[in-house]
Amino acid sequence: MRSNIIPTPAFILGLILTANSFYTNAATNIQITTLNTHSGVNQSSPLMVYQQALNYLLGRNGTAKSADKAANLFKTLAEQNWSSAQHMLGNMYLQGKGVEKNDLLAYKWLSLASKNNLQLAKAIHNKRLQLYTKLQNDLSLQSLNKVDTWIAEWEPAKSKTQLN
Repeated sequence: MRSNIIPTPAFILGLILTANSFYTNAATNIQITTLNTHSGVNQSSPLMVYQQALNYLLGRNGTAKSADKAANLFKTLAEQNWSSAQHMLGNMYLQGKGVEKNDLLAYKWLSLASKNNLQLAKAIHNKRLQLYTKLQNDLSLQSLNKVDTWIAEWEPAKSKTQLN
């Protein structure tokens, strides 16, 4: 005998959400476990690259401290629109840690981080404002406008993350 039970919209939505969660978790697990070690270049998930950059920056987890290597990894992720890496790279330019101190590049990366992440925007608002005021004194209005236009029109790189 056949039943005429019709599934409710809530039941269908629950199935969709469960399937979506399963797919997302599976895709994330596959991405995180992908590690290619051919010819000294590791291709890894952005999260693993970010963690490695932090390891270099802080000298933790058995990694030798290297602000230069950390900056390179943060830059790779920053160019791919990772707001946390943009924030870290901006701070490194601001302090001259692993990179040459450069207020303009600090402003650029902090602005992009702010643009891409509302929580970071709130956290770094005062720092960006101080940098902008300093840059107003150091640059012509035309140059500063070019930087702001460049930030507004910036698009992330489309290459795969590489870990050296």
